Amino acid sequence: MKGTGIMQSERIKQSSGLTLIIIKESIRSFLKNNNFEMSAALATYGFFSVIPLLFFVSYLLGNYAILSQTVTNGIEGLVGHLFPLLKTFISSEFFFSTQYKLTWLVITLGFVFVSIMSLTDSLRTAFLKIFSIDSDLSLLKTIYANVLSAFTILILFFFLVAGEIFYSYLVRTAFREGYYFAVLNIFISLAVATICMAVFYKTFLPVRLKTVRLITASLVSAILIISMRDLFAFFVQSNPNYGLAFGSLRILFFMIIWVYYCFLVILFGAEIMVHFWKRDALLLKGLFLQDEAVRKRPEALIKKFIRRYDNGDVIFQEGAQGNSMFYIIAGSVSICKKDQVIRTMKEGEYFGEMSMLVDTQRTATAIAAEPGTQLVTISHNNFDAILKENPKIVLSILKEMTMRLKITGDSL
Repeated sequence: MKGTGIMQSERIKQSSGLTLIIIKESIRSFLKNNNFEMSAALATYGFFSVIPLLFFVSYLLGNYAILSQTVTNGIEGLVGHLFPLLKTFISSEFFFSTQYKLTWLVITLGFVFVSIMSLTDSLRTAFLKIFSIDSDLSLLKTIYANVLSAFTILILFFFLVAGEIFYSYLVRTAFREGYYFAVLNIFISLAVATICMAVFYKTFLPVRLKTVRLITASLVSAILIISMRDLFAFFVQSNPNYGLAFGSLRILFFMIIWVYYCFLVILFGAEIMVHFWKRDALLLKGLFLQDEAVRKRPEALIKKFIRRYDNGDVIFQEGAQGNSMFYIIAGSVSICKKDQVIRTMKEGEYFGEMSMLVDTQRTATAIAAEPGTQLVTISHNNFDAILKENPKIVLSILKEMTMRLKITGDSL
């Protein structure tokens, strides 16, 4: 029992340490990728997509007389969740306009198509940048992907309206007001926001992510949106004169700020996901950095990459296929060619990178030179991820390789 408790405690420490690293790197990457600017562009497209979507959904569902008032109530509730404090204004303006349904159908069909396609294309580009992936889709495939994404957003809106209707007429009837209603309201809002974020990310992520990590990042985004929604409403209520300089456009000013914040959260959630996805490279890149605080991370975090060798153990043979490289964290390694030691690698050095990078056979044999030699094994994919996002590491490795070539040339 004691051993099990120690193991569980160690796992918790590892998970906590990894989580802190991921959050720290996500914030750093968020600032590096200039996501504030990307969020501003997405907010523009998003703002001009949401309103036409509400018109469109209202027209399609509101044509049925029996459902008309129900749909109205549902969309009013959805507006209240999407835009805090703006429910009255948007509802009155929105439903006055939708009295002319045939006219607005023609207008919104074109507007919805243009705005959502622009939004989906911008989101796809933003996610590709965050994940450092170059799109390999042709123009036609890109348009097809954007159309599918636009339909996904449209269907998501229909489900949100339907969910709001269900919430209004069943949940409110059962609980009405009071403590239980307040708790249930928070829980449902968080659950719905998490599901929406998960669908949203699943639609635009350029890579496959495990469900647990997808839900985790979606939950973080949902918490940030739900909590800030209430804080935003409280701030506006506490500062009634805020935004008066915009006059009659004050409400639009609040809406744009809120949409901008939502896209900031969405992009930050994407940063968390990419660092979950590249967590191995995230841990291993510290080995190549000059920052000692980063290099000497707890061994427990990189434990799964560590291999231990006794004196005389062969790490790889000359002529073997090179699909990984090694970093020495303890002991030493002899690099041999034709039974002669040509170099001894010490702690803090790495080897095997050349054959791994060019995908060729090993040009020498590596043998552990001390008992208790410990090596970190780095795969080709992890090394590519490290090099792609860290130009300083690329430069240091090029210098090291150049120096080794010079030493080899001088010896010859």
